[in-house]
Amino acid sequence: MKLLKIVVVVVVLVLMILVMPFFVRHSVRTSLYSNVNNVPKKEFAIVLGAGIRKNGTPGNFLKQRLDDAVKLYKDKKVQKILISGDNGKKSYDEISVMNGYLIEKGIEQDVIFGDYAGFDTYSTMARGKNIFDIKNAVIVTQKFHLSRSVYLAQQKGINAVGFSSSATGKKRYFLREWFASIKAYADCLVNRKPKFYGSKVNTKRGTNIIIQ
Repeated sequence: MKLLKIVVVVVVLVLMILVMPFFVRHSVRTSLYSNVNNVPKKEFAIVLGAGIRKNGTPGNFLKQRLDDAVKLYKDKKVQKILISGDNGKKSYDEISVMNGYLIEKGIEQDVIFGDYAGFDTYSTMARGKNIFDIKNAVIVTQKFHLSRSVYLAQQKGINAVGFSSSATGKKRYFLREWFASIKAYADCLVNRKPKFYGSKVNTKRGTNIIIQ
């Protein structure tokens, strides 16, 4: 009888773990957009970092995200842009690359804010809420990553929707996102703390920008 109870408990736990990614996707399904005209207006676009090239330009994924943020801003769907990425090493600086690209595309410097400690999606959303005091936002990333990103933003207290014009990598990253969604659920459950917090940042226009 004890063995049966143990087996039942293990099976239930395994099923709960397996169903977590479905729960994450289902909970945000009405908050995802692929047509910029349908995106509700928000204060911020949050652009999640991705790989940069050795020549100091955005990789393909990052370029798509930045182009989507430019589209949102120029269509007056957002007023400001938070670029969040990895600058854990002096030789690797996603934020400066992202900032430079947005400037080249005609975005004013005083609406761009930089989060240098966005080491993962969870950290970006937790810091976005607690450091940058973001209350509502459009999360900008690829579709395969969008559900998890919006889920994390909402769980950290941001009134968030997601936008992506690209379906790139959906099949290729399916398994990674499956396990990442389980981790996202667990991170929210235990309220994991990001590696860095720091002082609050004033995000009023003209208060200056790329702040480490």
